[in-house]
Amino acid sequence: MKPGALIGIIAAWLLCAPPALAAEGAGRAASTAGYAQRLADLINQYRQQRGLAPLAVTDDLASIATEHTAQMAAQRHLSHDGFRNRFDRTNARICVENVGWNFPVAEAQLDGWRASPGHHRNLLEPKVARMGIAVSQSYVTFFACS
Repeated sequence: MKPGALIGIIAAWLLCAPPALAAEGAGRAASTAGYAQRLADLINQYRQQRGLAPLAVTDDLASIATEHTAQMAAQRHLSHDGFRNRFDRTNARICVENVGWNFPVAEAQLDGWRASPGHHRNLLEPKVARMGIAVSQSYVTFFACS
């Protein structure tokens, strides 16, 4: 094996490891927060490239996204179960939601959503102005409202 090849293999594994495997303990929380922030930044860049306003990350929507993501992780099941309840809690006129599972990096998660017509439409919904993003284990929720 050439010098540096092992380092490249390890670096590639770390980039492909799901967020839950990227770190342990307190580092895991920092890793998932970094993933969520990176995903929010990518979504806003993507929206701005298409002439749409960026979305503000808000605590209320982040909290709602966190609850749903934790529930999916606990049940080990990707779902939109309870969306109507989440929507009703916002007092917003419109909300959209994308969920994901097992995308190792935020860029891959965004690519997955862009490849799905319904999820893509949610990313580019012009009537939303705020968002919350949460990550738990390998589950992700993007929840955005007017």
